[in-house]
Amino acid sequence: MSNEKKQAVVAGLLAGALIFGALGTVYAKQDIKWARVPMTTQVTDDTVYLPSPTVLRMSSMGYGPFWSDMMFIRTHAYFLRHMYADRIFKWLDPYVDAVVTLDENNREVYYWAATVVRYGQIIDEAVIERSNKFAEMGIKRFADDARLYAHLGFNKYFEIRPLRIAREQELTALIDKEKDHDKRQALLAQLAEVRADRYGLEREALFDYTLSAMLPNSSIDPVFLATLYIKHDEVGAATRVIASLYSSASDDDKQQLLYKLKDLGRDQLAAQLREESDKHLKEKPYIPSGLFRLVGSSENLRVPENWDKTGDVLSQAMQALEESEQNEVIAP
Repeated sequence: MSNEKKQAVVAGLLAGALIFGALGTVYAKQDIKWARVPMTTQVTDDTVYLPSPTVLRMSSMGYGPFWSDMMFIRTHAYFLRHMYADRIFKWLDPYVDAVVTLDENNREVYYWAATVVRYGQIIDEAVIERSNKFAEMGIKRFADDARLYAHLGFNKYFEIRPLRIAREQELTALIDKEKDHDKRQALLAQLAEVRADRYGLEREALFDYTLSAMLPNSSIDPVFLATLYIKHDEVGAATRVIASLYSSASDDDKQQLLYKLKDLGRDQLAAQLREESDKHLKEKPYIPSGLFRLVGSSENLRVPENWDKTGDVLSQAMQALEESEQNEVIAP
């Protein structure tokens, strides 16, 4: 066979290999595409049957906590399947209701549901209301769960409040452009309503954050909470919050709180808190700082009239807010 024929055969074989390779690639790609069809359909057309609360309780045969955990696992699976598919959690509420029906003391389900319902979503008021609903369900059963109050405070202040501010800016722009007197008055009324709603949200958020800070195992940063009060010109409330949270704060936070007191012109209170902290380290470093604040130093040892001080800072902060609102006028 001549060299020219050999070259032609080799060229033909190479061309055939390329053609078959391309066809194989196209077929494999199409095969993957077909494989996705039942996978997607299975997720979006999820069929769920959950018995009524009565049937759930009866079928658990007295083992409600166990079946609640099993249902919680099933709820996790449902959430994850949809999280990585369509991100539509249509049946999340019935699942959570079933878990709670079997065991209302399943503490983690409330915070978990309030958190995950926001994942993969466009955060609007409907999503936030759904998240708050789960948190409020948990608070009804576990009023001492600091996470739930902090979650509500975050949703109100950092999720819903910006929507109100955006609406205020939109109405303000419309008012500036509107020439008709009646329409302008209507827009001013809407602006006043939205602004009052925002003020209410801010107050509720401060309440939730403050209450969370008072509860055991709270993750609220006292410096953040004090800064939040100062941002809204609630100097009296900020001062009382700092005074109440100072003893349980970390060393770095204590220093930051003292700086804030000095910025507010409360030098005397800052010196008093520092002196109290120094006495604690000198006399009784082996007891928690909060307990030292209750019993006092060796020089003036006392038995407190009321050991339950959880609500003191909350009531004091709210009282300061009430005092500041007496002279406050909400103007459109």
